[in-house]
Amino acid sequence: MAGSGSSQVAQVALGVGVWVAGLHVFDAVHCVLHAMLRSRFRALRLLAAPHAIHHRWLDERLRIHPELRTANFLGHILPEFATQVVFTAVLATLLPATTIGVALALQAAVFVGVASCRGLDPNHRPVELLDAGRPSLLALPAYHALHHVHPDAHYSAYSKLVDWVVGSGTMLRGRRFVVDGAESPFGGALAAALEGEGAASVERPGAGEVVRAGRLASADVLVLARPDAPIEEAVERFVEATSRRLLPPEVWVVRTDARDPLARHYHGDVRVEFRVVVVPADRLREPAAAARAARVALRGIRRGWNFVPVESMSATLRSLIAFRGTKPAPPFGAALIPHRADSTALRGSLGSRRAG
Repeated sequence: MAGSGSSQVAQVALGVGVWVAGLHVFDAVHCVLHAMLRSRFRALRLLAAPHAIHHRWLDERLRIHPELRTANFLGHILPEFATQVVFTAVLATLLPATTIGVALALQAAVFVGVASCRGLDPNHRPVELLDAGRPSLLALPAYHALHHVHPDAHYSAYSKLVDWVVGSGTMLRGRRFVVDGAESPFGGALAAALEGEGAASVERPGAGEVVRAGRLASADVLVLARPDAPIEEAVERFVEATSRRLLPPEVWVVRTDARDPLARHYHGDVRVEFRVVVVPADRLREPAAAARAARVALRGIRRGWNFVPVESMSATLRSLIAFRGTKPAPPFGAALIPHRADSTALRGSLGSRRAG
């Protein structure tokens, strides 16, 4: 009896695993659909066209178009459910009936839940000011919302596995970058690599010019490539200059030591999408080593990593442990806020602290 009971538990657990696998199968299909929409072959574009309605229903400004609700159901919600059911049905010849039943029950429950809220699940809701996504293995709502702004990236809807595999965790093409420290071998190599990725613009301000009026207000991503330079003023001015934008600003900070209390704070700050790039000092100065390090860093950033080590595997693990163990030190003593919409009050507090 005990053996039979444990076997049933194992079959149920396997059913949950099949359900999770099915979620990721659709994430992969989702990625393929977008590749088809970009295809030069009209037949492939027509085949993927129903999915394009999903992006008209929740548009690039993260606004819902209720008149497309039925079309979104038929073109996205129903095909997603059908893809997962077909995947499970294929496994039915290999796995126990209990396992298949559990997987189908979970798939049906999610489908009914999404249909009952008319597609407005946590990943698909209108947004006025999008918070920066908290670093996570999961594709949380703030992360997946970016897919509707940048349809050729952020395909994952459950975990970030598919984006890690295909390198679609960050959109680089068409964005505006400011690279402070581009005169250094590493900063210059990173700036050149961004141009190669199709960035709309890559500005290279001189030392002390990064916070010049107007420069930050027109940027999408600020790269602070001077590893020993203070970052507080530049980040806070960037946050302030972009506080009314739909999307949070994005900052990449280069450090040689992962134990940076301020960077540790910004790592979880909803006001800014923050990436820490840890590069050994000897790879920052020599041009060939710096170019290799820039390519490695960009591979991690394309996968959406918020902590981006450019080191050996063992050194990476040590750096990550050191970073996670560092006590955060907020800018000007300010605390984390729950949403970007709350930042107006915070800016007033920061202004008085700066003045003091």
